[in-house]
Amino acid sequence: MRSILIFSAALLLFGCGEKKDDANTFEEINKSVQSVITDMQKGASDAVEKADEISQKADKIGDDIAQKTAETKQTVQDALKSAEESGKDILQKANETLSTVGKKADEAINASAQTIDAVKQKADNIVQAASAPLTNADKGKKLFATCIPCHGAKAEKSAVNKSQIINKWSKEQILKSLKGYKDGTYGGAFKATMIPTVKRLSDDDMEELSAYIAALGE
Repeated sequence: MRSILIFSAALLLFGCGEKKDDANTFEEINKSVQSVITDMQKGASDAVEKADEISQKADKIGDDIAQKTAETKQTVQDALKSAEESGKDILQKANETLSTVGKKADEAINASAQTIDAVKQKADNIVQAASAPLTNADKGKKLFATCIPCHGAKAEKSAVNKSQIINKWSKEQILKSLKGYKDGTYGGAFKATMIPTVKRLSDDDMEELSAYIAALGE
């Protein structure tokens, strides 16, 4: 715009008013116009160059953004894949653990059931044994339990080293002494000790106890 105005002014000066034949003046004006045109062309060229630089930078930024976006997308995909694989591993391990725990629980339940059955069987055996009638020998053995501390497990001892060894006696002799202790007609140094023990015995008890003691010496 500036060059057009200057060029127009030059034409007016050259073609209007006083006519001048001064070629130098025209040359100077022409140079001025050319200089302005050159400046404008250079400015335009600089503007185009700047625009190219900006366009290149924009393209580079766009490429960088696209690359970063692709990298981010790949990272997210890798993370999702890893999480999916980890989830499968965790689920598999959880199922294996549950299976193992269930198996051990079943084994424990079976073992407990077997233990309970065994205890129950033993309890039944004890109850049956306790409820079964005692044989004469069993009853005699049971009655003799209170005699063991003084006379020994086989009636082989002399009580306090003073009494006789009663497993050498016959059944009749043992029975006679027991009845004598009970009615007070028999006994020596240990009479006071024996009477309370024998008083609780029935005639049948004394029969079976006598038979048991006599059998110990056989």
